[in-house]
Amino acid sequence: MVRRSRLLLACTIFSLSLGDAAYAHMPVPRQSEEQEIPGRLFAADAKTGDVIAVDLPDGPVVRLQTPPFIMSLALTSDKRHLFASRGRTTERDWITVIYTGFEPGSPKIRPPHHARSFLGTNTNLGDDGQMYTVGGQDAIFLEGVGEVVIFEGHEFSGLNAIPTRRFKVAAPAHLHYMEVGQNLYFGHLSEGFVQVLNRETGAEVARINDCPAVHGRFHDEASGRLFYPCLKDVIVIGTRGRETNQVVTRLSYPEDQRIGSFLNSKSQIHWGFTMGTLPVLYRLDASREPYVIEAVPVTASVQQGVTEDGSLLLSFTRDGVLETRDGSSGKLLRTLEISKSLSKDPHEMLDKAVLPDIRVVNDLAYVSLPHEGRIAVVDLDANKIVRYLDVGGQPTRIIVIESI
Repeated sequence: MVRRSRLLLACTIFSLSLGDAAYAHMPVPRQSEEQEIPGRLFAADAKTGDVIAVDLPDGPVVRLQTPPFIMSLALTSDKRHLFASRGRTTERDWITVIYTGFEPGSPKIRPPHHARSFLGTNTNLGDDGQMYTVGGQDAIFLEGVGEVVIFEGHEFSGLNAIPTRRFKVAAPAHLHYMEVGQNLYFGHLSEGFVQVLNRETGAEVARINDCPAVHGRFHDEASGRLFYPCLKDVIVIGTRGRETNQVVTRLSYPEDQRIGSFLNSKSQIHWGFTMGTLPVLYRLDASREPYVIEAVPVTASVQQGVTEDGSLLLSFTRDGVLETRDGSSGKLLRTLEISKSLSKDPHEMLDKAVLPDIRVVNDLAYVSLPHEGRIAVVDLDANKIVRYLDVGGQPTRIIVIESI
């Protein structure tokens, strides 16, 4: 009798356990991952190689591993994906594509995740945090093989292949690109020329020579002219009428400091700078001819930025001070200490991003502080620190996406 009771008890326990197991594999309600937040900030970590994602205004912080180390971040035109390219001292140049969580037309955001990875070769993703586009389609440049890759789809998350269109440029080179009308303009860094290609066929239309060490560019939409900084001067190229693909003029630098990049401000004012700690910024007014490059003194500037409307020019100094200047004249308006001093002059090579970054959204400036492991959020109108985002590591490149 005792044995029968024990057997009955064992069978009952076994049946219950089977019931639990069966229940565990039944359908369960799906929980939505969408949330309403003001936006999301992404940053590259120079210490670990991670991409850092921060839900605004103040967290939480999520880290997404990528092959170290990141050289640049660029956002696709629909804001759904973020591309991260690797520095150029490693054997393989992995490109990591991250789903940002944003969907066009939706005010809600999903968690970020890795979408896919693929191999590039000295890949150039874009400029000022945005992917290059060719005819409105996202594109990257495989500079190691001199190839332009145009994506003809946006579904990077999933198993489907992304259709691409490809064409070659004149030589493997670091490229500085602009699109005007039916033409694509590629400044070749060390080859000393700007190559003009037809947008549809990729065939060469023209080649403008005698521009050694070309780095940086801007398009003045009012005149249609293109400005390419060379080693000794800035070359101006026309795109309309008789000026088309011709050198209009050349502009000398006022001091022994070349231009490597431009910031576009208001009323056709453009600010030229290069890497390193700078004593001056260059001001170029494209609305006045003859063109003149002016030197505007600044305080040991290590990074620069402008507001979205171009009304303010920002300069982050080696002393940890954010200078706010008039976007047109460069006149100093106010200063704000946002970090301790940098221990040394930061200078980027090709292995990874190391410089602080400045990104402005509405009236807030986000300034990455790699020497402190955090990001300062500054109210430009009030000239005060709103908060610090403590992300750890060494945050450098910043991308900020707002919710609708």
